[in-house]
Amino acid sequence: FNHIHCPSKFIADELKKHGYKAKLHIISNGVDENFKINKIEKPEEFKDKIIIIMVGRFSPEKRQEVLINSINNSKNIDKIQLIFCGKGPKEQEYKELSKKLKNKPVFKFCTKEELIQTLDYSYLYVHTADIEIEAISCLEAIATGLVPIIANSPKSATSQFALDDRSLFNPGDTIDLANKIDYWIEHQEEKKKMEEKYANMVNEKYRISSSIKQIEEMFNEEIQSKDNYEL
Repeated sequence: FNHIHCPSKFIADELKKHGYKAKLHIISNGVDENFKINKIEKPEEFKDKIIIIMVGRFSPEKRQEVLINSINNSKNIDKIQLIFCGKGPKEQEYKELSKKLKNKPVFKFCTKEELIQTLDYSYLYVHTADIEIEAISCLEAIATGLVPIIANSPKSATSQFALDDRSLFNPGDTIDLANKIDYWIEHQEEKKKMEEKYANMVNEKYRISSSIKQIEEMFNEEIQSKDNYEL
């Protein structure tokens, strides 16, 4: 291959480690324009709760159990309401694990419209995955104005979206994650400032319209080199 599309620098670096010599194009898979800041009122059932959301398949590498267990270490355990959007083989296990929490988490598979609405009334986004090539779900949440807290895993590209260490936690460390959650609950004005910064980052670097242009440039580069082909 002359050109390879890499959705993140992490993946490009992995390919270099494994001896790939093709030109590597780091281009995000891109965020749909429908994911944008549009805060709405929480449902009545959650009116007195702090909603923390995670989006992703319920599978071992996503590590949703880290978020569930972290809430027991939070000073705000009584107020926090977890929402997990997705489906997968570990759903029943996570429901059992969640029984010890004061507020029963919501597990649901969402349509695109339902996901956007849920993000719009949530307070924080947490991404606990140990392995990830990009995590568009995290970018979609950021685009709606949610401050993320992301596992700083060496096998995940998602940590590249964190603007500072307040949005990173040690992978698998439930106490560190709880401390980061409590920080953003206790510093609401700072969170408001960062919401805009995160949303602007998506608009500047990760919109799907930008990704399409970059992909077209990659294809055009290959087309322009066609004279070098041997027929």
